[in-house]
Amino acid sequence: MKRVISKLFVMLLLAGMFCSSVFAASAKVTYVKGKVEVSRGNAWVAIKVGDEIKESETISTGFQSEARLNYNGSVMAVPALSRVTLETLQTSSTKDTVSIKVDTGAVRSKVTHTDGKRIEYSARTSVAVASVRGTDFSVFCNGRARVFEGAIAYFRAAKFNAAKIAKAKADKKEGDQGAADATTPAGDISDSSPDGAVVVGAGQSSKMNKRGRSTNPFDEAKNRNRKARNALASASEKDANGAGGFKSGGAANQTGDIELSIVVVD
Repeated sequence: MKRVISKLFVMLLLAGMFCSSVFAASAKVTYVKGKVEVSRGNAWVAIKVGDEIKESETISTGFQSEARLNYNGSVMAVPALSRVTLETLQTSSTKDTVSIKVDTGAVRSKVTHTDGKRIEYSARTSVAVASVRGTDFSVFCNGRARVFEGAIAYFRAAKFNAAKIAKAKADKKEGDQGAADATTPAGDISDSSPDGAVVVGAGQSSKMNKRGRSTNPFDEAKNRNRKARNALASASEKDANGAGGFKSGGAANQTGDIELSIVVVD
């Protein structure tokens, strides 16, 4: 009887270990333009649509080149003259873990959040880390992060504390967390968020310098809107002068709301 109980215990233990096991995964190449290579061993190898990029491999794009990868529904777009390392690609029955490092250039990520399965997704540079859930955002090697949808917790890379992350993960219940926005506390966006992390919401951006000082996301948004209004007023004035009509008074003569979507290349 004791032997039977022991066997059952071992079987249940092994089953539990199997269900909670973490497996290394890979991202699939879905789009390639121009010269795109992956570092394997001591060589750079050209990649094509359908290829698999494994954990710890580095993608490099040449001039006027681009690549897009898909990992369990989340998309990574690597623009020209960029070098990005897929540091962590892991999956289990309860969550996906993705960590990418932007060595040069930039990467835009659109993170897909699956109901009932948690995703831990971070993109880092030498100066900052962006931790997210269910977000469309870009990270540039110069320390700038821009959010198109959702929100990110953005903090200095030197404050990345592995021990704190492990404790936070153990204390937090796994499962569906829902979408994040600019009002979501940084600690709720990611377990890895230290004190002082900046929350960057949709339509906002922030730039962090090597000393860990970041610009205010609201100020960044206001500055972009101001530049857009000035550009609009200048164009309106030039059109009026060129047509020989009356001189426009600029933005003061504009009525209603104008929403512009501007992409700035850093």
